[in-house]
Amino acid sequence: MRNESNGVADDMTAHDDERTALGTSDDVVQPNLDGFSKDALADVTQGARPRRRRMSAEHVARIRRRKRIRRVLLVMLLIMAAIGAFGAYMGYSALQVKRAVAEASQGAAAIPAAIRSGDVGAAQSGMTRLSNGVDKAYAQTSGLGWRMLGALPVIGDDVTAVRDTVSIMHDVSVNALPQLSRAAGNLSVKSVSVNDGTVSMPGLAESADDLDQANGVIGDAEINLGRVPTPHIAQIADALDNARGKFAELADQVDVYARIANVAPSMLDLDDSGARTYLVIAQNNAEVRPTGGLPGSWGTLTVDGGRFTLSDFVSESTLPQLDSPVLDAQDDEIALFGENLLTKPHDVNFTPDYPRAAAIAKAMWEKSRNQTISGVIMIDPCLLQSLLAVTGGVTIDDAAASDGSGAVTLNGSNTAQYLLHDSYLENRTPDEQDAVFSAVARQSFDHILHAANGGNSAALLNAVMTSTRQGHLKVWSVRAAEQERLHDTAIAGELETKPVEPNTGVYFSDGTQGKMSWYLDRSVTSRRTRTLESGAQQYAVDVKLTNTVNAADVAGLPDYVTGKGMSEGYDVNPGEIETVVYVYAPAGGRLVDWTISGGTGGSGSGGSDSGGSGSGGKGFDTITTHNGLTVGVKKITLKPGETATLSVTVQTSERAAGTTMTIHQTPLIKENDQ
Repeated sequence: MRNESNGVADDMTAHDDERTALGTSDDVVQPNLDGFSKDALADVTQGARPRRRRMSAEHVARIRRRKRIRRVLLVMLLIMAAIGAFGAYMGYSALQVKRAVAEASQGAAAIPAAIRSGDVGAAQSGMTRLSNGVDKAYAQTSGLGWRMLGALPVIGDDVTAVRDTVSIMHDVSVNALPQLSRAAGNLSVKSVSVNDGTVSMPGLAESADDLDQANGVIGDAEINLGRVPTPHIAQIADALDNARGKFAELADQVDVYARIANVAPSMLDLDDSGARTYLVIAQNNAEVRPTGGLPGSWGTLTVDGGRFTLSDFVSESTLPQLDSPVLDAQDDEIALFGENLLTKPHDVNFTPDYPRAAAIAKAMWEKSRNQTISGVIMIDPCLLQSLLAVTGGVTIDDAAASDGSGAVTLNGSNTAQYLLHDSYLENRTPDEQDAVFSAVARQSFDHILHAANGGNSAALLNAVMTSTRQGHLKVWSVRAAEQERLHDTAIAGELETKPVEPNTGVYFSDGTQGKMSWYLDRSVTSRRTRTLESGAQQYAVDVKLTNTVNAADVAGLPDYVTGKGMSEGYDVNPGEIETVVYVYAPAGGRLVDWTISGGTGGSGSGGSDSGGSGSGGKGFDTITTHNGLTVGVKKITLKPGETATLSVTVQTSERAAGTTMTIHQTPLIKENDQ
């Protein structure tokens, strides 16, 4: 047999020999480059490519500059585009905020009127609009864009003012409006009624907690809104001022209802806590006193389970004068008003501090009548007139009318004029005139209590609230918890002693000893003139008094009106009006300077707190303190047609920085007074 492996090997050997002979070995065959130069070889290997040259440094720098400029321009374009987009977005956002604030303002404006009219649905609708508007504005202003704008100089202050305002309102939306809406659903003004001398207020007590919570949040918000700086841009400032104004009205209304809900059930014995008896004093504004007028007629009002019982009224002249103060005397009030404040019923409201006047009157009544008093209510003919406008007129049978018919009908347009002017033209004796005033006060008040009904309850309550704001109704309770609820309201009639709530008090007391205050026109105005670095503010307060009596008519006026022969000391000339003016500086502040022009008592540059009260009658007659407040006193006598102006600069406490000063004054009796 043939060896096959050897055969294969023999074949491969033969094949290799053949390849070798043909020159096709596996080795790489190298070209023969003999005769070619280096340069020729380079040209062949590079083909047609041009030869590169090295760029100069200047050329490289130019290229780099161009690239850098392109990059800068690109970045700038991107920034400008971003700014444009941001500006467009913020412009759109600002428009949304403006619309939202307008919606909130409209909602806030609608609520008080709806509450006053008893329209629960409209009130809750207004709350919804207020809440929706505030929430929309908050969603915009709480974003990063608004925070960024707030960091910018100048305009940032305005942006921050907007953001702060919206944030404060958002707190109200979240923490007050739900409770307020619930309270509105439980209590409607229309459900409040006085029928046949009995008052009913369903849902009032049940709403107290909700109203309390809402009132606390809203009250804090009002204070915080007052501290937001005024924006530089007029349109923003106007918009925020409008919103704040609408909110302030709402805050006042909520505060009133919250206090009523907490004190009315017990003070009116609607909670069966026990009957109450109140001393009611009808003031006679024809003889002006700091709280309103001479405390002319006194009577009592008993409330048992909501039912009113009114006693007869008596003249203050029938009450005994005391030999010693009925309450412990306070040195400052004795120095300012004299001891008669505490010994004569005629003089209990020489002080403008109503709680003190009420406490003195209570003590005098209890001492003379041996009757326990739960509180004191002071009213005046202006209040009676506003209430009679709602309930309808009343005919006073035992008051002689000017037409000789023996009766007069009093209504919503003539009550004040009749009681403070016309009735005095009948030449009655002082005792007869006092009897007429007492009879009218009693019968008018009794008519109001029995003529009120569910159909006019909203209008009646609105009349009461308006008169209270104007100072014609004041209430004081002997119970500390109730008085605390009345504290710091118009109905409480207190002197403002908190430095953080700046107030200047301007009060008037008749010195004529007649009934000439009907002819005395009064106005009190104020304007801010300076803000100190400490935050304290200075205000110019102008007090203007005018004797409007016609000199030709003076001879026909009764002595009881002109005061002739009525003073224990001296008489003024018939037709003249003597008025004592008290100017109380803000708590923690001072009287800075003052000038007086016109009237008897001197004219001139006046004085200052550093230069004394002036001389020759040109300054305050006295500068002293009362309840910790600085007070300047000036007696001014005016002849018929004469005008006097007392201009005083007052300064608030630095603790009241950013808070606007208010004015408290003796209530006015004529619509054209201001």
